[in-house]
Amino acid sequence: CAHSKPLKISTCVLIAIKDNGLDMRNDVAIEFEIDSAPMLATLLLKVEEETFLRNPPAQINNSYCWIAMIVFPKLDNRGIRVDSKSDITAAITTFDINVAKIKLNATCVECTSPGMETLAETWST
Repeated sequence: CAHSKPLKISTCVLIAIKDNGLDMRNDVAIEFEIDSAPMLATLLLKVEEETFLRNPPAQINNSYCWIAMIVFPKLDNRGIRVDSKSDITAAITTFDINVAKIKLNATCVECTSPGMETLAETWST
């Protein structure tokens, strides 16, 4: 897609130690940026035949219709499958992801340790 935007994941990490004369506080903002990551998953679904045959062909691409057709196992009052040896009703059999490029950016928000600014710059790619 020509107008796709990269996926950005960011977090802040705070490492602080104050003990026996050591007073360190490093607050670092970390951001990952993924430009392109095509994914392919293979699903195994056990569906009811009658429900499948009643489903209009126009709805074949509707994921909600597929979910509604899945045969759900019998569960107890805690939500645990009653017969653990029964057939699998839904599973992801394969999952492939191809990450073409990941950018890492680390920035010291407040760093008191010597060398932490340099380390953050080194991590940034």
